[in-house]
Amino acid sequence: MLSRLVASESYTDYMDQKEAIEKARRFAQTAYATASNDILRERKDDLAKMHNQLAARGMALSGALVIETARLTGERIRALMQARLDSVLEGYDLYGIVIDDEMATGICFDIMGEATRMTASAAKGHAFPAGMPSSAAAAYPHALEQHVGLSAAWVRTQIDRRRLMPKKNERPSITTIYNVQGDNARWNINSKDQSVNVVNKSNDEFFTALRRQIELEIADANERRLMLETLSALQESHGKPSFAHRYTDFMAAAANHITVIVPFIPALTEMLHKVLS
Repeated sequence: MLSRLVASESYTDYMDQKEAIEKARRFAQTAYATASNDILRERKDDLAKMHNQLAARGMALSGALVIETARLTGERIRALMQARLDSVLEGYDLYGIVIDDEMATGICFDIMGEATRMTASAAKGHAFPAGMPSSAAAAYPHALEQHVGLSAAWVRTQIDRRRLMPKKNERPSITTIYNVQGDNARWNINSKDQSVNVVNKSNDEFFTALRRQIELEIADANERRLMLETLSALQESHGKPSFAHRYTDFMAAAANHITVIVPFIPALTEMLHKVLS
């Protein structure tokens, strides 16, 4: 009887969570649609003003048109992705959904996938006026990508800041505990660990465990070497102002293998928060 009751409660909790996630997603879609309309209208006006200004200076067919178009279009894509990310995170927050590591990774992949698709479409679909030098037009895709400037590390950092920072009405915990045990080892920050054994780890032990994970899981020698080099620089800068820069370098090096380091990201983000604060 008790087991049936527990199973019934678990099922109810599962359905409640599923319904809350669906409501959060619908909210995110509506919020993003509203924000994107405003962004697209503003950027369209900016493009028109830029064209008029260059035409008035006799530069309508110059490389300046290519660069400025890339800048404004890149800023538009970045603003759209920021709005999309904010909408998703706000929806989850409104419906009380706790974003775990797997969900955070999924959100990151979704944002980066859409940014890549949108950038490729903009690069391929833009037509410059007849008479534009082919060499200038050929520089557009690369310039556009540079001005978009998104990375998985940037997206994941924003997600982690929102989900890990204490709420305004919550008292921040003084002690940081890194727990790593069990078959599916993970690092928990000031949270419950469902594993049987709990061990407090020092920063050195944390970086040693992360380094071992990279050595075991990353097959490509060059990518493994780059990740280990940036990790060493990150460890050396621990507690220093340069940690934020080294964090960005490491996350950029790990962008193609984010799932390998997912269990360690909360602890890394906590270290980043301490430096930034």
